[in-house]
Amino acid sequence: MDQNSRPKTVSLKENEFFLPNFCAVRSVFLLAIGAELFAFMLILATGDILSESWDELGLLSVFVQWITLASAGVLCLSRHWLSRLSLPVASVVAYGLIVLTTGIIAACAQYFLMKINYQWGSTPETIGQFVTRCVSISAILSLVALRYFYIQQQWKQRIELESQARVEALQSRIRPHFLFNSMNIIASLIITDPQKAEQAVEDLSEIFRATLRDTGSMVPLSEEWVLCRNYLRIEGLRLAERLTVDADLSKVPEDAAIPMLTLQPLMENAIYHGIQALENGGTIKVTGMMQENMVCIKISNPVPPPSQRRASQGNQIAMANIGHRLNLLFGSHAKLKVNATPHEYEVTLLFPYLKSGM
Repeated sequence: MDQNSRPKTVSLKENEFFLPNFCAVRSVFLLAIGAELFAFMLILATGDILSESWDELGLLSVFVQWITLASAGVLCLSRHWLSRLSLPVASVVAYGLIVLTTGIIAACAQYFLMKINYQWGSTPETIGQFVTRCVSISAILSLVALRYFYIQQQWKQRIELESQARVEALQSRIRPHFLFNSMNIIASLIITDPQKAEQAVEDLSEIFRATLRDTGSMVPLSEEWVLCRNYLRIEGLRLAERLTVDADLSKVPEDAAIPMLTLQPLMENAIYHGIQALENGGTIKVTGMMQENMVCIKISNPVPPPSQRRASQGNQIAMANIGHRLNLLFGSHAKLKVNATPHEYEVTLLFPYLKSGM
């Protein structure tokens, strides 16, 4: 059986493993902050005056940080091996490694404190008592943390599946009416203008090749715009001089990553709900610019008067899908704005600049 097709209950791929990558700097930083907050909480729970507990807080902070960072290091080194185990076994082993690490560090720490005649707390404890207390606390916190990591991973997977489903919905929208119109155009050009017919076939094949790609792809802006040009060239054969495109994306880096099939549906909406509905057609304007580290793309097109507009939900569906996908990929940093007037419809895309291939 191919490794990618194995069920997750049998073998977990490392990038799908529920534990985060504790080798990453961000994860280590967050753990260190969390450990320090936990140390503060333990000191406050004793009821002692904080100004008189700085020595104990410093010692406790070092102790908690040792356990936290050591456990993170053990999980970091064993993550590749753990990801190959079944989910229940990997969870139990990871849980055991954390508890074991805590026990070892607690025993060493208490042994050291006894050697220097330092008593931690008002009641003397043996090494066994201290280790038992630390392991119990670690066992409870680790159980909560592992459960949180598992739920977070499941949530991310559901979000990814939902995003892929929305892309597939956009892909399926391209095929019906556009395919039939394109084939009719190609059929009419085969005799009158074979070169244009050949170019149309090549453009159509490129569009459908793009729809067969991985639905979660992030592509360079230049590649997405090539797809739009292929689409516009085919529609130009049908609308002729009624369709004009004024595009300027020179101010945006060509390697800016953008979700696949983001601009093409907007072009389709501009033609279907705007240019095509106007007797004399019109111009689709596409402009791109950088706003600090954000990519801003504006697409505008003329529209017929409200009384002459066709009743269709296609525009709203595409806009909702694109907005949702941008939100899933970039969170609150991405925005999709619509400015509709009686004579013009303008869409503004704003999202962070990331180099494609990241």
